[in-house]
Amino acid sequence: MTQIKNIIIAVVILTGLSSRALAASASGTTNVSVRVPEFIVLHYFSAITMNFDAPAAESLNEGSDDVNADWNGATDGNGLDAQSLMSASLELDGTATTLKLQNVWAVRGFSTSGNAKITITAANDTMSNGDSRIKVSNIKVSDGAQSGSSITTKLNGIAKDRATTGGIEMDLDFSNTTRAGSHTGAQYTITATTI
Repeated sequence: MTQIKNIIIAVVILTGLSSRALAASASGTTNVSVRVPEFIVLHYFSAITMNFDAPAAESLNEGSDDVNADWNGATDGNGLDAQSLMSASLELDGTATTLKLQNVWAVRGFSTSGNAKITITAANDTMSNGDSRIKVSNIKVSDGAQSGSSITTKLNGIAKDRATTGGIEMDLDFSNTTRAGSHTGAQYTITATTI
């Protein structure tokens, strides 16, 4: 009988301990933070070739001319001069031609302000083909809202589909261009900096 009593007491004690273990609980709150590094990605083309379209040839009828002549040849006439020549469909009068290249760079990443500074400098401003030259000047970057040699633009995070895209503006001077064909040698550098 004593043995049965001891077994019953042991079962009661174990049952009590088991129910207390299931009822015990503890919790804690953890604050989570992430330290995001500054990071920037600049997309650009390492080479750009601009192909200009122009008529292959053009003939301009400048009217008629009376020429005085004797048996030794012509002695005088009105002739053609630069002031009286008719205009052709392609005219470059020595003034710079402004050219806008759209979507030739993109930037994305993280910065403390969410912005980046984009700058452009011309490393070489002349393209040549023998003694024929094309001069590049007034080069700028633009993001659609602003343009300049240096601009501040939004990074919009690291996702490719949210990158800020931009263009380049430049003036081309053809006043010393005398040859058809490829003119090479101009170079610019774009720099993207987190701010």
